[in-house]
Amino acid sequence: MINHFFHTRPVALVVIVGAIFFALSWVIAVRPALSLRAETLRLMATQPAPDPSIARGRALYIAEGCGYCHSQLVRATFVDAPYGRATVAADYAGQRPPMPGTQRTGPDLSDVGTRQPSWMWQFMHLYNPRSMVPQSVMPSFPWYFEVMPRAEAEAHEFGLYAAAFDASILAPGLVAVPTQEAVDLVAYLRALKQE
Repeated sequence: MINHFFHTRPVALVVIVGAIFFALSWVIAVRPALSLRAETLRLMATQPAPDPSIARGRALYIAEGCGYCHSQLVRATFVDAPYGRATVAADYAGQRPPMPGTQRTGPDLSDVGTRQPSWMWQFMHLYNPRSMVPQSVMPSFPWYFEVMPRAEAEAHEFGLYAAAFDASILAPGLVAVPTQEAVDLVAYLRALKQE
């Protein structure tokens, strides 16, 4: 009698198969998506308002195209272990747009704020990357610095950092002082920390 049930009532077949389809869709796709959305909204609500300097630095990071060479996506492989834990979807909560990056010519920056928190190191690397990492292929960003006599530089907030610049880069008695844009960009880099 069951064998004849589906042949005599095709509507029952459509209803049963449709119910199975919607049940599987709920279990496999809809429920996980809703729980991920709820977790993302919870994380966004607990995040403090972004510092304006960090927001400006992020805009400069995007404008300079830093994401073309530096990813912010740590894979779950032993090769990525030095960059921190593997990235999870919640790491991009609140980012507009999210910036996982397109390739990794330079090191991953997901956790650079923890790995390299020094203002001085970041400024020197921004001004002349090869002064900090001899094999670096990163371009220099000297337009984010103002070259001035050492005596004038000490009046600036980051003037003491400028004194560390190597004499072979600048003429004797001159130092490179980071502009507000450099400070903002480095503030953004220092804020890149994994939870």
